[in-house]
Amino acid sequence: MSEFPETQYALSDGLSIAYQVWGQGPNNLVLVPGIVSHLEENLKRSDYLYFIQALGSHFHLATFDKRGNGMSDRIAGTPIMDERVRDIEAVMDAAGFDTAALVGFSEGSALSLVFAARNPERVSHLIIGGGSATGTLTAGEISPTEQERIRAELLENWGRLDGQHTYSTHGPREGDADSKEDFARFCRLSATPSTIAALFDLNTRIDVRDVLPSIQQPTLVLRREDEITSRARAKLVADHVPGALYRELPGNEHPPYRGNSDDYINAIREFVLGDAGPVATKNTSQRVLASVLFTDIVGSTERQVGLGDDAYRDLINRHDEISKRQIERCNGRYIHGTGDGLLATFAAPTDAITCAVAIRDAMSGLDLPIRAGVHTGEIELRGDDVSGISVNIASRIADQAEACEILTSDLTRQLMIGSSTTFDSRGDYELKGVPGSWPLFAAFMG
Repeated sequence: MSEFPETQYALSDGLSIAYQVWGQGPNNLVLVPGIVSHLEENLKRSDYLYFIQALGSHFHLATFDKRGNGMSDRIAGTPIMDERVRDIEAVMDAAGFDTAALVGFSEGSALSLVFAARNPERVSHLIIGGGSATGTLTAGEISPTEQERIRAELLENWGRLDGQHTYSTHGPREGDADSKEDFARFCRLSATPSTIAALFDLNTRIDVRDVLPSIQQPTLVLRREDEITSRARAKLVADHVPGALYRELPGNEHPPYRGNSDDYINAIREFVLGDAGPVATKNTSQRVLASVLFTDIVGSTERQVGLGDDAYRDLINRHDEISKRQIERCNGRYIHGTGDGLLATFAAPTDAITCAVAIRDAMSGLDLPIRAGVHTGEIELRGDDVSGISVNIASRIADQAEACEILTSDLTRQLMIGSSTTFDSRGDYELKGVPGSWPLFAAFMG
């Protein structure tokens, strides 16, 4: 019998996501890995095994490989953030974790921030380790030329014993031949060269800064003096998440299990099991991160005059029936009609835009051109209704759209970078009643 837990599989969008559950502690903990991982190959590394077993002695711990990585299903193209956030939910559901502390390392940090904001009732504590809300390109820490150089290097050298891995977050130990061989094997098993190059490119462009004020959980940001995540980017998270704590740990190793991992283990244990503020419990929060969809029939008044009240009312009823069916199909929540349009909310921006496209296309058969606006932000749940500035912003974005056009805000676009949906800049807009200037983008699904 193996001394390690069985590798199991959760279903996420029809894909198999490999996960393991360690320990039997009363407090659940989920680790969201960095850019690449391999559940079983990792266990051959003594430092990683020590780290996982130590956490498993304190927690009921779930670890997993994200889609496209390790033992999880490989995919065509690049997984987008919105999809990988759903992998966290799928693993928690499969492991039976209603609520858990969430630990996001490196590239897993941005995913953890979005998941925590979107699902406040499921995350008791949030720990960000060696990560940030922005990528190196977005933060201005790398040039497009340097980005392309590293990407080319990864394509050429990933998984080669004699290759150089500039961007590796857990490379071989200096001067250790066995470690180099082990690392090259880990690279080959965790991801293909094209996958790691695409993930690197995606990772440099991450920008979820707008999510940070929506985080409600007790949050701890940890960082060592490594070259992957700058102090400025780590502190940006701590400075913009309400009440977040920032702590620097000794050492210069990026992976938490390298160097003196006891520092990381103790920091997580003390934060989650100690006095770190109130623990979120299911259904206590009324504020969540959501994607808000507004649609509006273009030229509705003229159409009503031409048809007459009774015929137009029948047409609107048909519009509402079709729209509600599409919202349900796209995992959304119909809030209410607006007379000549509707308001709906979605957990995922992908679902919101898919639904907007479906409604627009269905309405073309009724000769009802619609326009739509999608904004991702914090909303307040008020029974069967929703409110908040994000609802108003989505409405104002819809007002700016042309007939048959779907406009989105920048955060919605950011969460879908890497998808087949393309976004064309429409420039910056002043939205009525909303402070600041807002860059808007027209969405086109591939």
